Amino acid sequence: MSKLNSLSTMLMRSPLLWGGAMSFAFFAMIHGGVITNTMVIRYLAGHWVEYVETAMFCVGIAFLGLHFQNLVRQRRRVGEPLLEAAVEGGVDPAEAPALVATIPEEASGYLPRRLREALDYVVRTGSADDLENHLKYLSDLDAARASQGYGLVRFVIWAIPIMGFLGTVIGITEAIACLSPTQLDNISGVVAGLGTAFDTTATALALSMVLMFLQFVIDRHEQSLLAKVDDAACSALAGRFQSLGTGDGTALAVARLGETLGRGTARLLEAQEQAWVSLERTAAAGVRQLLDESGGAIQSSLTAALDTSLASWAESFARTQDALAARREDRWVGAAESLAEAVRGLEARHEAIERQTTAIAGVVEATRDIASLERSLDANLATLSSTGRFEETLATLAAAVQLLAVRTADQGRDVQAIRRTGKAA
Repeated sequence: MSKLNSLSTMLMRSPLLWGGAMSFAFFAMIHGGVITNTMVIRYLAGHWVEYVETAMFCVGIAFLGLHFQNLVRQRRRVGEPLLEAAVEGGVDPAEAPALVATIPEEASGYLPRRLREALDYVVRTGSADDLENHLKYLSDLDAARASQGYGLVRFVIWAIPIMGFLGTVIGITEAIACLSPTQLDNISGVVAGLGTAFDTTATALALSMVLMFLQFVIDRHEQSLLAKVDDAACSALAGRFQSLGTGDGTALAVARLGETLGRGTARLLEAQEQAWVSLERTAAAGVRQLLDESGGAIQSSLTAALDTSLASWAESFARTQDALAARREDRWVGAAESLAEAVRGLEARHEAIERQTTAIAGVVEATRDIASLERSLDANLATLSSTGRFEETLATLAAAVQLLAVRTADQGRDVQAIRRTGKAA
């Protein structure tokens, strides 16, 4: 689609197409009776040479018209800013590719091309120290291109007089051919041939002069446009980049060497990265292929190993379960024996408690006897005191106390024996 657009644009801007269309329309109006001026018909359509001269003139006019239209369009766009405002102090020349990208691709003409070529020079050299001289070179180059751009119209200006001279030669030839010794009194053919000769030459000279004048005017207009382009390019690029130039050029050389080393290092790192990526892809492909090839073998090996491991684990689990069951039975047997021993101990303690209860009952009874004896003694003492037989009563009381002590000691020994029996149980 882009090629079709380019072809259509080229055809629409072709001076041959427009010149041919103009000449065809002009001759159609003459033969159609629209143009009836005898002078126009005589000098522009009186002979086939004049047809050719008129057609060539139309091509030249079409070229100059299209070229002038292009110059007017460029002059209007010279004041439009194509680059951002320059930063104070300038930027690194390495930023030049980014500036090239900011220029619209559809922008055409002297100024966009001048800016692109200047920035490309900065990109190639990596420095903007010689940018001013390069701008002068680009200015001269554009002037040369402008001069070369008029090649077609120069050819037309040269070819039209040639065609006029050719018509002159043809007319004189026809006049000479009409001369005959038998027809000396009839010179109409000679006059017609000479008329054709002079008419074609006059037409050629007039048309070429018109084209030369128009070319001069448009060329002056283009030179003025180039001057404005020079000023706009200098304004857009002056002071935009940092300069490393010094008197002896040492700093510039060191900077360029550093930039060269940096670019070389960057390229080396990029190549190394690409190599690593390629190696990684190759290794991944190899591993994937190896896995695909050995997948079946690995799967069968893993299946066999898992089956063996599961069988071994099942057998070990069964043995462990049997051992745990045996231990659990042994523990239940030991627990039953311990419970039986505890029951027997409880029975023994119950018997000991019964014996202790019996002994305590005896002690209580003895205590009751002692209390009754104390009351008896108190009564006896009171009686003795009243009767005066105190010494005899005292002896009797001593014997009773001794008897009571003996019985108390026997009761204490029985209680200790019972306690030892209970502890042993």
